Amino acid sequence: MKRIFMILSACISLSVIAQPSITSASMPKAGDTLRYSTASPTTLPTNFETGGANMSWDFSKITALTQTLNNYYSASKTPYGFYFFGQIGQKTADTIGAGPITLTNVYSFYTNSTKVFKAEGIGYQYSGFPLASMYKDDDEIYQFPLNYGDVDTSTFNFKFSIPGDLFALVQSGTRVNNADGWGTIKTPFGEYKDVLRLKTYVDEIDTVTSQFGKFPIPRKTLTYRWLSTTERIPVMEIQGTIVAQTGKFTPTQVRYRDGYIAKLSAENVETEGLKLYPNPGNGVVVIAGLKPGENWVMRDVLGKEIAVDRVGDAGFDSGNLLAGMYYILVGERVLTFCKK
Repeated sequence: MKRIFMILSACISLSVIAQPSITSASMPKAGDTLRYSTASPTTLPTNFETGGANMSWDFSKITALTQTLNNYYSASKTPYGFYFFGQIGQKTADTIGAGPITLTNVYSFYTNSTKVFKAEGIGYQYSGFPLASMYKDDDEIYQFPLNYGDVDTSTFNFKFSIPGDLFALVQSGTRVNNADGWGTIKTPFGEYKDVLRLKTYVDEIDTVTSQFGKFPIPRKTLTYRWLSTTERIPVMEIQGTIVAQTGKFTPTQVRYRDGYIAKLSAENVETEGLKLYPNPGNGVVVIAGLKPGENWVMRDVLGKEIAVDRVGDAGFDSGNLLAGMYYILVGERVLTFCKK
């Protein structure tokens, strides 16, 4: 009887810590409203890069800096239903670019099937007209089912161009997903006992073509994602770059699934009258809504103050900044700026 009890106990224990399997059911759906918080990479635990079976990761001590709300729509309920049929749309920016190359109301579109979750294109307005650019080779972000030990490699190719050949961007490269860990994770939002850790390496070249010539820009990024069967976005996501000389990973962005925090929410900041545009951007950026004489400071993701070229009292030139995330602190309010 004692031996039978021990066998039953072992079976129960194995079922409690069973490896999770990520399927299309764990992906965003039309109608979802999902909130992320961002945090400083300086607060990450020392073992966040460690993978393996039955792991325990503890991010509960990190502190939220800003929040964003991700809304997902049926393509038919976006301005670009004419171009996309059955896909899921996510609004990614109000404005991108400046001057004659200004895009507004920008959406990214995805397909979620039993086999893959992939990016298929973007919709945008240019000079008041709704337009779209499609992937020539879709970006397969996740392939299902996704289990511990799985490794998959895919390619992608996307071309975006402004009518009249004023500007064109081609993004092409390779994505490698490695499900290198599973276990339990703690975040400020809660504890998940069913997470699969996905390590994603993207090697791509962005080629920009304009009246000034053609400029290829190589980009190599590494992203760690912890996926749960009970959430439809990663419960934790750490993105960064790899230093070519040392091979060391440097985190540049940390975000995680979270609940509403009034003083940090993007919608709360907007009601207080502050807004950045264009954002993301690469040039002169305006901080709208500043009061006369109100001071502001820019910091990077490590919390270091950045000496930025100011344009008047309410703007700055982002041209000399490295690509990545930055924070604009205005008193107790925080705005997030993305340099492309």
